[in-house]
Amino acid sequence: MNVGLALSGGAARGIAHIGVLKYLEEKKVKPCCIAGTSAGSIVGAMFCSGKTAEEIEDAAKTISWKDLLKLSIPRKGLIKSERLLAILEKYIGDIEFSDLKIPLMINAVDLLSGEEVVITEGKVAEAVQASCAMPGIFTPVRLGEHLFVDGGLLDNVPVTVMEKFDLDYIIAVDVGAQKPLQKEPDSIFEVIIQSFDIIRRQRDMPAHELADIIIEPELGDILIWDISKIDLLIERGYEAAGKALQDVDLLRKKGKILNWLSRRRKKKAG
Repeated sequence: MNVGLALSGGAARGIAHIGVLKYLEEKKVKPCCIAGTSAGSIVGAMFCSGKTAEEIEDAAKTISWKDLLKLSIPRKGLIKSERLLAILEKYIGDIEFSDLKIPLMINAVDLLSGEEVVITEGKVAEAVQASCAMPGIFTPVRLGEHLFVDGGLLDNVPVTVMEKFDLDYIIAVDVGAQKPLQKEPDSIFEVIIQSFDIIRRQRDMPAHELADIIIEPELGDILIWDISKIDLLIERGYEAAGKALQDVDLLRKKGKILNWLSRRRKKKAG
């Protein structure tokens, strides 16, 4: 059964993706390709490089988030994207897309052209850095002729980028589909992120319609920038995956039927 996995952006809530991967590993469901946006690209890159869900969890718990979130005074963002790149290179290494064990697609938005760009070659850590460059928070990332910002600006649940693959199912994990927080923002971070989140929610529904299965962890009570609740985020991701994929054996059977029908059609056409 060929399964594609799309991992959305969502800042700290992206840690919930680890719980989803834990569940998939337990059920022996291995994606044949992964597409990731922003926080989803971080988890996706680590998994595609060969790390297990447990190893990614260990990394999330040892990453020096405080160093990443130190404010600087750059002209184009509150935090220098280079801080994130240094962390990514520490845990992913200086690897290229061609070195990955599972095909990975990372999207970002070119600030100059206003278009989405799907990155599938070059340095993985640099592509992730580009996809995570949330406007106003992180400084834009220059790669070649592009000046990149967060991929979630145009496509936060990257289902369509997997269209070139022959997939039986696409599983989309959306950690950003939460109701607005019923509280007043306490900082410039929360103002920017909450505004970004409102726009994103209105735009992501078409992606939901294209995916075969949607996993939406309940994370509305966790601030999008709260990195102190790693265990809870992973637990919520695992629980949501269990609810959405409670009959994995049935999915496998359907996948086999689809493969058989596809082969039969090709044989008749030939």
